[in-house]
Amino acid sequence: MTPLPDKADVLLERWKQEMQRLPLPAHVQVTEGEAREKVLKLASAVMAAVNEEEAASRFQAGGDAYGDAEGLGRLRRQQGFAIEELVQEHIIIRNEFWNVFHVEMNMKQAVDFHLEKRMNGCFDLMLQAAASAYHYEHSREMMENPLRDAETGLYNKSYFHGRMIEELRRSVRYEHDITLALLEISNYFALRDVDGSEQAGEIVRGVAIALERMTRDCDVVARLSEGGFAILLPETGWRGGKVMAERLNRYLQNEVPALVSGEKAPELRWGMASFPEEVRQPEKLYASAVEAMRSSHSDAPGEVVIFRGEGGGEGS
Repeated sequence: MTPLPDKADVLLERWKQEMQRLPLPAHVQVTEGEAREKVLKLASAVMAAVNEEEAASRFQAGGDAYGDAEGLGRLRRQQGFAIEELVQEHIIIRNEFWNVFHVEMNMKQAVDFHLEKRMNGCFDLMLQAAASAYHYEHSREMMENPLRDAETGLYNKSYFHGRMIEELRRSVRYEHDITLALLEISNYFALRDVDGSEQAGEIVRGVAIALERMTRDCDVVARLSEGGFAILLPETGWRGGKVMAERLNRYLQNEVPALVSGEKAPELRWGMASFPEEVRQPEKLYASAVEAMRSSHSDAPGEVVIFRGEGGGEGS
């Protein structure tokens, strides 16, 4: 098998193919010239970090990979890329890396979560460096964390949906389970009206801290709306997802009410969907979780409602 560091050119070609699908100006050299040079260097650094833990330090501020990512960000800003398009390019590079990784390393049945955490850390720093070129056009929070929600530090909605597509593709390719859990503070606006925006912010941050503390490093936790959150659980079926959600729910029901000054307590609603156990088509995972969330409003707060496809098993 060809060593993975020698596969940077494969990642480069995958990046070019996917970038050419985007509706970008035809006159801009999106995948040639300086852009190609920067991405090839980044691809080589990413591949090196797979086998050498120390190589991940190249993505820290001051490292050569961080500098190349900064250069790519400056180039994209000069070419008129919106920061949303910069994030989309980042997601493409990240997606295609994992595609190359699994094909070349033949790791269909094994997942090294420590390696995944390290590589995702490299990609996060890569995007942070690229986004620094947008400092004068966006807030400090957006510049430093273009994939994070400024208030909670969780992943933001746009980044979450990109990662969900990535993880679903991997689940399909390697026939692994994946579960999406949606959590909503259904009376968020009523709490805000009674207790004020500052108190409502404390509630949201309290929930976010609990979600990060009580999920795995490989899980993708995001804030989707003012009172809405999502947890994407790779390698997990609905039974494992339900255990996680119920454990989180018990903790939140004990801890979050202490953040409320009025008589109203937060009402937690859960909707969950799992591919391929119940949701047969991966592109319907999110819509199915939303459907389960809507159904949860007919039950008592705190009940974990699981989407059931045709011929589904046990009840929720």
